[in-house]
Amino acid sequence: MNQYYDSHFDRQIITIYPCEFFSTHGDELISTVLGSCISVTLYDERNGFGGMNHFMYANQLHEIDDDTDMLGRYGEYAIQLLLDDMIKKGADRQYLRAKVFGGSNIFNLPPEAGIQIGDMNIKFAFDYLQKEKIPVVASDTGGIYPRKIYFDPKTSKVWLKRIKTQNKNDVNVILQKEKNYLVSAKIMKEDI
Repeated sequence: MNQYYDSHFDRQIITIYPCEFFSTHGDELISTVLGSCISVTLYDERNGFGGMNHFMYANQLHEIDDDTDMLGRYGEYAIQLLLDDMIKKGADRQYLRAKVFGGSNIFNLPPEAGIQIGDMNIKFAFDYLQKEKIPVVASDTGGIYPRKIYFDPKTSKVWLKRIKTQNKNDVNVILQKEKNYLVSAKIMKEDI
């Protein structure tokens, strides 16, 4: 997690990275950058606060890591960690609403290439929230472009920007990080 002041928003920004989540009653905005990863925002409309997570994979791909801090990389844990954190802080489940972002095919792989991490992550997020009876009120998922999002936990407003090719450096950094994640999980070969 990283925190900084943003003069455009005139607010503190909490930036979360893969495996992380953050919820607050404060005035901060929560931000992240997504490729094939997913962020779920949860908002308690009655109590006026919310949170956001950032997960890399829908389900655990192999044995549990010894590092429990890394469980947030999997959607099956990441959403529950955020939900539990918000309930501890006073959220009321019946007033929770969700927004879902990410799941891009940033490598622009054709369907015949096999597993599409972004598609699996999208399906998982919507299925999980439906199972938990948390309505999804907005989403922006799929496609081929990475996204940068800012979430206001007090109002549930989201600012979203698709990162297109105007800044190839940003896109290349995101592509390399995604590739490293996929290689480390043995989903993709290093030579792609």
